[in-house]
Amino acid sequence: MSARLGVVSVVQAIINDLRSRIFNGELTPGTPLGEVDVAAHYGVARPTTKAALENLVASGLLSRNAHQSARVTVLDSTDARDIYQTRAIIEAEAVRLLASTGHVPPAALEANAQITALTNASPIDIVEPDVRFHSALVNALKSARTSAIYAQLSDEIRLCMTHVQDATLLSTEDIAAEHQRLLTQIESRDEQGAASTLAEHLNRASKKLEAHLDLIQSNPK
Repeated sequence: MSARLGVVSVVQAIINDLRSRIFNGELTPGTPLGEVDVAAHYGVARPTTKAALENLVASGLLSRNAHQSARVTVLDSTDARDIYQTRAIIEAEAVRLLASTGHVPPAALEANAQITALTNASPIDIVEPDVRFHSALVNALKSARTSAIYAQLSDEIRLCMTHVQDATLLSTEDIAAEHQRLLTQIESRDEQGAASTLAEHLNRASKKLEAHLDLIQSNPK
């Protein structure tokens, strides 16, 4: 039976559904996604499937070697370190610029309020508002190019956050508290303090995820 797709372009609908299945754990790291099998699953032509898979390869959610089927990306500690370092470069400058004017993005406040309200929920539930919190800091710069560069990392950032929360590597309370401290420092125009808080926040998550991925790699199922 073919899966039902929303009223968007067929290619985008397949992309959206595959992304959702990757992030909710239905498609686990290393799962092969052959063009023929995916086309059959969604009841579409193979070129349509190919376009969707190529998009997800470009975003980092899938990886593919020459003449091989695409597979759900398997992150290792080197990948995690690079993703976090790259986002830190962008986000650190964003919080410095926001702190220089004391501008606290309303979208960041709203996202962190939602995270705070989810302290008793499953850790995986905070991935969405956590992504929105950090994106809000960058998007508040009102720079189309900076936002576009950051958006290119968005799927890999979300994949890292999903790993962190799925393994409960950081508590929801600690994440919300660190976010609040960062926003307070931005509001008080503490540029260096805000940059340092952000660096510590991202570095802690990176180190825990790197150790977790190394453990998985050393103890494969």
